[in-house]
Order: sequence, then C-alpha cells, then structure tokens
Amino acid sequence: MNILKLALLVVFTEAAHAATVGHDMFSHRITKGQLREPLLNDISGMAASRVFPGIVYVHNYQGDGNYIYAVDVENAKLVATFVIQGAQNFDWEDIAYGPCRDDCKQTPCSASAVPSRFCLYISDTGSHGGAGAADVIYMVREPTALNDSALPVVDRLIFSWSEPDAESLFVTPDARLFIMSKVYTGRAMIAELPDSGWGSTVTLDLANTGIMKVTTTHNDPQGADLSPDGKELLIVAEEEVFYYSVPDGDFINAVRTTVPESIYSYTREPNTEGIAWTPDGKGFHVIARGDNPYVYYYAKDVASSGPGIGR
Repeated sequence: MNILKLALLVVFTEAAHAATVGHDMFSHRITKGQLREPLLNDISGMAASRVFPGIVYVHNYQGDGNYIYAVDVENAKLVATFVIQGAQNFDWEDIAYGPCRDDCKQTPCSASAVPSRFCLYISDTGSHGGAGAADVIYMVREPTALNDSALPVVDRLIFSWSEPDAESLFVTPDARLFIMSKVYTGRAMIAELPDSGWGSTVTLDLANTGIMKVTTTHNDPQGADLSPDGKELLIVAEEEVFYYSVPDGDFINAVRTTVPESIYSYTREPNTEGIAWTPDGKGFHVIARGDNPYVYYYAKDVASSGPGIGR
C-alpha cells in the first residue's frame, strides 16, 4: 500500500511540475479593448472568422438565449447578433470555426485547400450546474453578412460518454471534431466526435481517448482552439494557457503522451473561457466571463521580454 501511494504521489508531482514549463513563442498581453456590452456578460466561447477581418464570434453560457454575437476584436465592439434557429442554449460552453463537414463529404478538406464557406460548431456540453449535459453539437453556416439575423441549424450531433462536463471543442482543417472534458485537477479527457453522430446519437469509444498529462488546482480546462493549419493546439485553464505542437494531427495521442507547455507570458485573467487563434495563426485572443470583459491579444514569434499593454 505504501509503495502504491508513493507511486501515485510521484505521478501527481511530475504532472504538476511539468505544467510550469514555459513556452516563449508569445508576447506579453496587449489590451485591445473593453467590451462594454450588457448582453455579453458571461462569455464562454470564442472563434475567429476567416471571412470577416477582425471579427470573432462569441456566446454566453447558460442563462442566455440561443444567440451568437459578432465582435470586432480591434475595438471590442458588438457588431451583430444572430439567433440560432432550431437550437437551445442549455449550457453552451464553446464554439469552433472551420470547414463545413457536409461540404468536406463532397470535396475533401485540408489545411491547404480554402473552403468555399465555413461553419460554426456550437458546443452545448456544459453540466448546467450539475443537472447533466445535453451533449449536443450544433452546426450552422457562417453568416454571409454582419447584420442582425437568424441562422438555421444545418445539422446536429448528439453523443454520450462518461464525462459530465465539457467546455473545450475544436475542429480540424478536414472537419474532424474533438471534445475535452472539464474536471477538477485538470486531468481532462479528449475524444473525437465520430462523423456517424451527425443527425443521430452516438456513444463515444472510450478506448480511443486520452487524458491530459498535467494537473491543476481548478476545474479545467475551460476552452480550446486549434490553429488554422491544424498543427498547434491551445487550451485555456483557470490559471494558464497550455500549448501543444501536433504536426501529425494525432491530437488524442499528443494529449495522452505529451506534457503540454505552459505559455509563461500569459497573464491570468480569472474565468477566462474564450480563446481563439487569429486567422493567420500569428497570435491568439482571450476573453473572460463577467461584466465588461477585456479583449487581450498575445502575438506569436516576437520577443516576449518586454512589457505588454495592460490595464
């Protein structure tokens, strides 16, 4: 028994220590603006448009209706509000942006091929305060104009698995979807959402999952986003942002076998759940839950020793 306890302690300590490894590719934060919009007081997901420059799509979590919002990250202003027809916001926790999976069935999608249009994937996977997750992914087309309007649900994927809560969703350049659970200590599970689940209900194959090789002192992670080229994964936790380099696209194996790097230039902003790469992959934005949140930007491939523009 003592040997077993010692082994578990060693594993836990190694994982916790590994989370402090710094990744120096990003600058200190730059403040883009403060979102003074009463409608947006509980943002739980963010995704960057590759059609409209400077635009991100955000949503609130439970308590709001079935809306997504277009925000200009350059000035933190609300641009448009979209009603998602055919969807219910039981507990929306993330939003991902990428090629439309039905289009990829007709013409194979890849990072080197620019799709004719893009889709938004809304993750209704939160625990709703312990009531249990709906575990539904809604797919909608990206709007063609930034005007207040309605966007119909094109398709939905319903799934079941062992995890009661999940706040991280990302989509690959070939329209594969991955979900990550949210657990105390941050030892989250990652799983791929099978294509067979669209238009039906599917049970995830738990044999083909991975557990993050890192520990935290909170319920983590709180959001994720994949770079446009599909090779770099960001995962936001309560106190840090984790970075994975995944050039082979095997995200489950990467999470299962690799200790992520923690971006040391990241400044903690409590309750940050929205994270999104820029369309050019040269940096990322973050935004937190709460009233009047700030939009922060972290640039990639620049010297990170100098101070950023804080508030």
